[in-house]
Amino acid sequence: MKLNYLIIDDEPIAHTLIENFAADLEYMNLIGNCHNAMTALPLLKTQQIDLIFLDINMPKLTGFEFLKTLPNPPQVIIISAHKEYALESYEYTITDYLLKPFNFERFFKSIQKVMDKLATSEKSAQSTPQHAPQHQNSAISADTSIFIKDDKKHHKVALDDILYIKANGNFTSVYLKDSQILSQMKISDFEKLLPETEFSRVHRSYLIAHHAVTLVSANKVQLGDTVISVGRVYKESVEGLLKK
Repeated sequence: MKLNYLIIDDEPIAHTLIENFAADLEYMNLIGNCHNAMTALPLLKTQQIDLIFLDINMPKLTGFEFLKTLPNPPQVIIISAHKEYALESYEYTITDYLLKPFNFERFFKSIQKVMDKLATSEKSAQSTPQHAPQHQNSAISADTSIFIKDDKKHHKVALDDILYIKANGNFTSVYLKDSQILSQMKISDFEKLLPETEFSRVHRSYLIAHHAVTLVSANKVQLGDTVISVGRVYKESVEGLLKK
């Protein structure tokens, strides 16, 4: 499996370091070197990119601003000399955060995370029927329940029973009307699984059900007695929720 990657960083030394490390991994294939985010956009539209190495502090468009422009970003590894951005970076869909200067061992661990995620996505795609008959499509889109995996079982849960979902380290807590499930699934898995017309990500750690919302403000949403802060990068989602 080839891993097509793109480097977006205004420092040439960062490009050299990544290319030298990647040269020791025969499956890594450099697609392009971009010294600002604007020049990366055409490559993303015309080339198959599996991974972006992305700096944060760049002219014209920062790394975070660039990520906001991508509706379906590939795997992203942030490379930065500033550790203070690490926490904020996980409000975006990134795979890892490399603090400059980094060594080959740390670089390789990041690449392994990317490969594991891609392998998981490929298995999921292979297990999904690709040629379902046309008459089944409406039934699939009209599903009102999902299966949630815990340690040993799969629970069938009605969508209207879900209040909100919270990321808890390696696990995810699913809060229902009358109970709670501690799942091994990631919050990003739920985000892909649940219909966006009925659920919204409002924080890197929270996914909420629209039907459960009782109050909305600029910086928080309330679901009954539960108050959830709105992450800065998710404020547009909350504004969209008000329109819905």
